[in-house]
Amino acid sequence: YLDASHGKIYLEIPHDSMRVLYFVSQATGLGSNPIGIDRGAEAQQAVARFDRSGDHVLLVLENWNYRSSAAAQNPDHARTVAESFPPSTVAALPLLAEENGRMLVDATDYLLKDWSGVASTIARAHQGTYTVARDRSGVYSPYTKAFPTNTELDISLTFAASGQPGSIMRRLLPDPNSFTLRQHITLLQLPDDGYKPREMDPRVGYFGVSFKDYAQPVEGSLEQHWIERHRLERVNPADPNSPIRNPLVYYIDRGIPEPIRTAVKEGVSWWAQAFDEAGLKGAFRVEDLPEGVDPMDARYNVVQWENRNERGWSVGGALADPRTGEMIKGMARLDSHRERTDYNLFAGLFGAGTSAADTAFVLARVRQVASHEVGHTLGLAHNYIASTYGRASVMDYPPPRATVDSKGNIDVSEAYAVGPGAYDVWAIHWGYGIFPAGSEKDSLRAIVADGLRKGYLYLSDADARPDYASDPRVNLWDDATPSVFLDREMRVRQVAMSRFGERNILPGEPIALLQERFAPVYFMHRFAINSLAKTIGGMEYSNATRGDGLQATRPIAAAQQRAALHQLLGALQPAELAIPDTVITLMAPVPGEYANNVELFRSRTEPAFDELGAARSLAQMIVDAILQTQRADRLVQFATREAHPLTLGETIDSLVAATWPARSGESAKLAALRRVTRRAVIDRVLSLAADTTAAPEARAIAELELTRLKPVATRRMTAAATDAERAQWLSISGDIGRWLDRRELPKPTPALAAPPGDPFGMDPF
Repeated sequence: YLDASHGKIYLEIPHDSMRVLYFVSQATGLGSNPIGIDRGAEAQQAVARFDRSGDHVLLVLENWNYRSSAAAQNPDHARTVAESFPPSTVAALPLLAEENGRMLVDATDYLLKDWSGVASTIARAHQGTYTVARDRSGVYSPYTKAFPTNTELDISLTFAASGQPGSIMRRLLPDPNSFTLRQHITLLQLPDDGYKPREMDPRVGYFGVSFKDYAQPVEGSLEQHWIERHRLERVNPADPNSPIRNPLVYYIDRGIPEPIRTAVKEGVSWWAQAFDEAGLKGAFRVEDLPEGVDPMDARYNVVQWENRNERGWSVGGALADPRTGEMIKGMARLDSHRERTDYNLFAGLFGAGTSAADTAFVLARVRQVASHEVGHTLGLAHNYIASTYGRASVMDYPPPRATVDSKGNIDVSEAYAVGPGAYDVWAIHWGYGIFPAGSEKDSLRAIVADGLRKGYLYLSDADARPDYASDPRVNLWDDATPSVFLDREMRVRQVAMSRFGERNILPGEPIALLQERFAPVYFMHRFAINSLAKTIGGMEYSNATRGDGLQATRPIAAAQQRAALHQLLGALQPAELAIPDTVITLMAPVPGEYANNVELFRSRTEPAFDELGAARSLAQMIVDAILQTQRADRLVQFATREAHPLTLGETIDSLVAATWPARSGESAKLAALRRVTRRAVIDRVLSLAADTTAAPEARAIAELELTRLKPVATRRMTAAATDAERAQWLSISGDIGRWLDRRELPKPTPALAAPPGDPFGMDPF
């Protein structure tokens, strides 16, 4: 009940100890990817209870992280668990009236609080201290409504600064001392008991709910994992041909501009194909969000458009029942910068324009990312190994497939795949398949076994993202075996760099824009470098279970490691780091009226373009990947497992051999770039020797290498033909000597940060 004249909102609670699903989400956003307060973001989900306590009603969030599955048979055991782990009582609502067990409470004070943590998020980003200004906050009545099974509460909160706002806030806001956002709270009737949780299988990639069940037998696992998914039912569950009673409907934000909106709908519709092919025909469809509907309404699965000040992530999330993992509402958010980043890459490769080809390139990526994020809202996790058995999943991160044809031209005719992959159909069949109760476990086992026979594997973020990742098959933005992928990306890069010039921007655009177009071309092979480097000290592995026949672990053969090292050293050669002079002359400073941005190269030679700085960024990227700390540790440990292993000492020797010797007849430019690679190698070996997190055996090898290199550097200083060479050898010899003699680690000038490689990133300013 809204009391507009007094700015009050009242809730009628049908009875004491009433329980609901409680969801908090962010209705409007701040527009800053680095801060991360986005339109449509889910903030909190819980089971809530309203308990009468004197003249107040307490809002209690129940603790479902710890439970007893034997509650019905042994309520006393359930009580021991409940009394061991506390709930959270988050509000006391004044009781205004009571009638036949129904209670009327004043929820105004409770709602006018920062439940989604806006102020703390801004503080963590070092952007100032803000608090809710009650006098400028209130109920947003258009989207505050009661429905038969859900109550939607939309609150406009104004935040006021106490102190100096941060630079991002000053740039974003008309007045950085205050801003207004809307938070949305949903109170939803608890689902009935018809949903049956499905146990997680580590070989199929689903998000899930995890909890500790203290009723498990001692031989069982205390920690339980159930997948998150939507409820899907047939009219007749026992009949596999019976129609789906409750198909999943996804609604598309009307604010997405054309032709992107049509591409989004097409990409989301791939899941209709996946469900159909998984034997669940008619289980999924796509529609436009009805006019006037609040996207936060719990009854609608939505795909929303996210505008930010800088490029950022697209996100797929959901609101789910924490007791069971049943998804209630899918919420996908698509970043509006993504298609611009894709166009930048296309323009960098082919030249700027408004052709059908660049439109097709961009829209193909839009379809893929829309399908990918909706996949998350269906419960599917990233699968970064799927690219090793074809374009098997939209839940991988695909780079555009670019090749050089027989005429020497770049070809992106197969830039992105179309439709769901074989893994996606398999995962939907396993996660959403509907089986008679007595046959479900056997059916699920059979589905997994069939997928394993076909080579379907699942490895995700924890296997791909860390610097120490070891499996070269598991990568973000890969499209072939690591060796083939790097070779292909370097060929495309060479062609694009040789043709780069004014054609890569539109007539009338500032020449300085070419920097933004050139960055993704120059660093085009960075993800291939990262994937191939995992071969060094590498180990393939799988999420194997007993009896499934999967190989749990397998170190990479030494011959394959040496081949990878040789290929990486080729990418480190000065000719591969060099930027054509025709490009350098076009790298103009950004006009003063144009804001600096994250897409640009950094420079120590401002306003001039820093060619050596760009080369050092790339060189250090390669060297650091080869001698990454855990990778070096694995080289030492794995050396005991075969007759002629690639050792850490051999790896360092190979880096030195590829970068230290001068080349007769080399141009001044290539000689300068060789000094860049030389510095990158010695800085990394020194840091490895001093790294107290590294294995002592790896540090010892690094130190042994340094003792061998110091006299070499001293001799070369004496024999150097130029001051530049003499100065570098003096510096290297001195740095090694300070470490060996005094354990004094020099403070090297770090490589400049490269522009982000992902089509999303964070603005550092």
